[in-house]
Amino acid sequence: MIPRRAQDILDFWFKETNTEKKFQKDEKFDQIIKNKFQNDHQLACNNEYDDWQDQPMSCLALVILFDQFSRNLFRNDKKAFEKDSKTRLMVNDAVYAGYLETMNEGQRFFMILPLIHSEEISDHDMAYFLLNKYLKSHEDYHKIKKFWQEHTKAIRLFHRYPHRNEILGRISTPEEIDFLKQPGSSW
Repeated sequence: MIPRRAQDILDFWFKETNTEKKFQKDEKFDQIIKNKFQNDHQLACNNEYDDWQDQPMSCLALVILFDQFSRNLFRNDKKAFEKDSKTRLMVNDAVYAGYLETMNEGQRFFMILPLIHSEEISDHDMAYFLLNKYLKSHEDYHKIKKFWQEHTKAIRLFHRYPHRNEILGRISTPEEIDFLKQPGSSW
């Protein structure tokens, strides 16, 4: 049985929120997530939701909490990326446990997405493998692949996402500064 709060996260993300909202920078939407899920995020950060990893759907809820909601809760703050490493490990464990087999395409997409958010090229390689295995028939397959390729381009060039440098206190190279002047270089 899936925990009630995990189900609340899934219902909000997959039933109540349209696709456009999920990928826009919107202060009102960020505030809705803060109001509804900031306490859950804190509990998860304190490892109180670690048992959610034991089931496919609650694991997905935890991935959304750490990978998606953290970016809304802490926009323009390094806290937005603090749980990325833990999330990548959860995703890898979920893949090997066969969790993707139990999910629909929309759910699979959000389970795989943290691998593209990673600054490790090996995670990107795994994401493309999973994209081709599980999302080949997704109606937006080509759009997803193109968008991911834009992300991977930055990782291949710089071994990190230049648009995160300022937030994370990293010094940008002249090449990164030039890259950031190009359209579609920041997500």
